[in-house]
Amino acid sequence: MTAVMAAGLTGCGNAGAETQGAKQPAAEQDQTAQSDTGQEQQDAAAEAESGGAAGGKVSVVLATNWGEGDAKYDYFYPLFEKFQEEHRDTLDITLQTYSTEDYKTKIKTQTASGDLPDVFTYWGGGMMKDMVDAGLLLNVDDYFAASSEVSKEDFEDGAFEYYVSGDGNAYGIPLESTRGIFIANKALFEQYDLEYPKTYEELVKVSEVFRANDIIPLAIGSNGGTPSEFFFSELYNQYEGAADEIKALAAGGSFHTENAVRVAEVIVDMIDQGMLPADTMANGGWTGSLQLYTDQKAAMTYTYPWNFEFIPDEMQENSEIIPIPQLPGATVDSASMISGFTVYGLVINKQSFEDAAKHDAVLALCDFLASDELTQELTKSGMIPCRKVEVNTDEQKLIMQKTIEYAKDKKLVQVHYTTMPSADAITMMDSSLDELFIKAITPEEFTQKVQAVLDKNNE
Repeated sequence: MTAVMAAGLTGCGNAGAETQGAKQPAAEQDQTAQSDTGQEQQDAAAEAESGGAAGGKVSVVLATNWGEGDAKYDYFYPLFEKFQEEHRDTLDITLQTYSTEDYKTKIKTQTASGDLPDVFTYWGGGMMKDMVDAGLLLNVDDYFAASSEVSKEDFEDGAFEYYVSGDGNAYGIPLESTRGIFIANKALFEQYDLEYPKTYEELVKVSEVFRANDIIPLAIGSNGGTPSEFFFSELYNQYEGAADEIKALAAGGSFHTENAVRVAEVIVDMIDQGMLPADTMANGGWTGSLQLYTDQKAAMTYTYPWNFEFIPDEMQENSEIIPIPQLPGATVDSASMISGFTVYGLVINKQSFEDAAKHDAVLALCDFLASDELTQELTKSGMIPCRKVEVNTDEQKLIMQKTIEYAKDKKLVQVHYTTMPSADAITMMDSSLDELFIKAITPEEFTQKVQAVLDKNNE
């Protein structure tokens, strides 16, 4: 079966790994790449060391978190090697890969110094704000005007919104959309003769049965705000006016709302009811929470397609996608919606693109990264593409096929991550959720801490 898959935050790679030309031995992969300074070099050796052109080739740096260990690596890297080989006479590409958190730290440091990679995959929204404000990123209209291979019309309507800054221009090319799913272990529910919970009250009852049998009801923790942040937003969207509140954040809206406090109170009640892992930090992070579920130590969990690569085939067969139970006082039917949004993409160093010596090399690399060929290959990892491509759904993982079917009639809703106006606010939300999940702060304190950062940014 062939279908068009398109839009309607990314796994972890190895920290600081680097390849240049052919893949390097492991002993060499921890070297730190240096990008082109743009200054004239005294000799070819010094020029090559700094990342400039050498031997007639143009040197460019590509950075990403699609390194070894990331779900996309096995699909991305072979095509990247093919691209390198096809351009071996003209391009000298240094590939830098990082774990997600190390990557954020690295880019933040490079933003401060103004020395970003030539081309790199990254998040939009508040995560790119400092780079846009500093004039470091290219308006993607300039890229599309120069490219004969890729056009803006190749992407789904609305896909660029995540990369639109306050000036109305887009500074990123959307590559990955996503859908959040709540999954249940069919075998465990059948074993204990339980129905899937549709309301919070029913969730409390099934949780009592699972706890009595040493099974964690919900494999959801919080480590660095994952998966807690997206789960918080999923719950949030059940309340009246919540979707508008999330959208308004990008334009200076408030986080400290009645709905935010209400959802935080529900999470605290989940903790008190014993629904979550006892140690939410140790069992947090996308992989930590998912591991409890795939090991069948937990009955339910919340996850995203970038984790599908890590769900064993037997667990994909044994998993049922269900609506998150309706929360107390919620007015929006959870069965009518699913989180769906652009979550990741490609950004271009403005200085590199406008450098006559690098322009064609950067353009060719971007054309490859936004190509149909790479996009189609990456969908095999569980990625939902923003580019309009034809994909044989029969080649997709079973859990992806289930996700596509489940999402067909659902309204797409956003999450706070995509609308928070600054990286500082996102970081505060993540760290404060970690504290909330161990009950180190109250729901009111949680919302106030995030709001304080937003207020400071608005001064």
